[in-house]
Amino acid sequence: MYEIQWQEPFCGNGGNACIQIGHAADGTPILRETTRPKELVVTTREGLRNLIEAAKRGDLDHLL
Repeated sequence: MYEIQWQEPFCGNGGNACIQIGHAADGTPILRETTRPKELVVTTREGLRNLIEAAKRGDLDHLL
């Protein structure tokens, strides 16, 4: 299992929908919901970058 350095969670206005982004010692990005801390999404730096850039462009707005 990874030893993960977590960032402060990003929470919605209600405060219950929180996402945390962290990274393993080798730089591997990892995401989780704070209500389900054992369920991890492991990706690559490029994958995380692509997700963030798509969100910035509004490409994911239809999911909200």
